[in-house]
Amino acid sequence: MIRNLKLRAAFQDSPRTMVQQFGGGVQRELAGNLVASADAVGSFTQHLAVLRNLNQPLPGTLDANGPVPYPNFGNIQAREMSGAATYRGVDLSFEKRFSAGHGYRASYTIGQARDQAPEHLNASSGRPQNTRDLKSWEGPSDFDITHRFVANFIVELPFGEGKPMLSSGAAGTILGGWLLSGIYSARSGRPFTVTQGNNNVGADQTGLPNLTGDPKGARTVAQWFNPAAFTAVPSGTFGNAGRNILRGPGWATFDMSVQRRIAFNSRASVTIRADVFNVFNRANFGLPAANISAANAGVISSLAGDPRVAQVSLRLGF
Repeated sequence: MIRNLKLRAAFQDSPRTMVQQFGGGVQRELAGNLVASADAVGSFTQHLAVLRNLNQPLPGTLDANGPVPYPNFGNIQAREMSGAATYRGVDLSFEKRFSAGHGYRASYTIGQARDQAPEHLNASSGRPQNTRDLKSWEGPSDFDITHRFVANFIVELPFGEGKPMLSSGAAGTILGGWLLSGIYSARSGRPFTVTQGNNNVGADQTGLPNLTGDPKGARTVAQWFNPAAFTAVPSGTFGNAGRNILRGPGWATFDMSVQRRIAFNSRASVTIRADVFNVFNRANFGLPAANISAANAGVISSLAGDPRVAQVSLRLGF
């Protein structure tokens, strides 16, 4: 009966997680309310929580097809603080502070996050293939983004009283006082792990195939990577493909909003606002199916973001 239960345990003498962070940067103010900056940041993390199956099969004729260490028990998940992670990145930005009716900012980040201890309750890369060798599971973090670019702006429309266009009359009254803003965000693809579903290396462990060719595919929704570059191994074998060795599609979106505040007196006002998310209705695709044992390996069948969405709101203040 106990063999059918999943047991979880924690080591009482586990050390606390320790994070060391560093950073440094320069900033230069230029003419015309312009500011440029560059920053280098990073961190080293030790003693991250990891779930290990203490009852993973021992080596037999293959890597993990022998007897289990505790034959009277089933899956024994032990929580231990043995994981480690690093992050290194550079942030560049250029900004025009709001003046003369407009402002904008553009930022670019290049970085690298690595670990061998993904989120242990919901890891997109799965649990370590070899629970006795966490080092072999080191790779890009599930959330690692190599490149990220964000640009935003805000501008007062040039209509109405005190503006260069339509400074008087009914048209100026209607069109004056509006604020237009937008934000563009783009990033490179997230990493993912190619797995072999019929490679049983232990309960809750992730069996991998061997990488024997060029995994680069057509990079289409029908074949994002090349499944033929991976060779299935006998069940119970530790494949050499590695964790998070491939990247999924990039992601980009542009959102805009326009709003106007109308004051009735010193206490009462109304704000009219319209927002459009994903203005250009770009299809941002999710990660491909990564199990080479399945017929849909390499196929993308999900989205990583919503289609165009618009909303209008009215806010009364008093």
